[in-house]
Amino acid sequence: MKSNQANISLLLVLAIALFVTAGCGGEQRPDGLPPTYPLSVTVLQEGQPLGDATVVFHSVDATLNWAIGGVTDATGVAKMFTHGKFAGVPEGNYNVTVSKIIEEGAAEYYAAVESGDTDAARRIEVNVWQLVGDEYTQPGRTPIKVEIKRDMRTLEVDAGPVVRIRREFLR
Repeated sequence: MKSNQANISLLLVLAIALFVTAGCGGEQRPDGLPPTYPLSVTVLQEGQPLGDATVVFHSVDATLNWAIGGVTDATGVAKMFTHGKFAGVPEGNYNVTVSKIIEEGAAEYYAAVESGDTDAARRIEVNVWQLVGDEYTQPGRTPIKVEIKRDMRTLEVDAGPVVRIRREFLR
């Protein structure tokens, strides 16, 4: 009799575990979020992979106003996410922006600020450089326009020529 109760208890625990792992315990998709389809974007600049770049899809359809983006790895590949947590991109037409900023001296500046040495922080030169042309960073000007379809899994985009535009570092 005890072994039957143990078997029933074990089956009940397994059934609950199966129910939870089947997705009932996961995060709910927001109302109105269309289906998303997995997409990896490779960003090239002058034929070379552009790592640590931010890629953002801006829908041409004003009713599709979900944030869609990703960050490239060292090989220039970004896995795209919608609403920050749902893998993939909804079908549609998009203007794609690419941006990459580097900061020289920023780590030293922040370390000095955190240690309370404001005099040292003021003496540290920080340079901020934008490495992608302005037109690629603005949704209304970007030359990168794509149509995403449900069967697409990869996309390659060109971020234009290498530039080095100095930007202001806000202290």
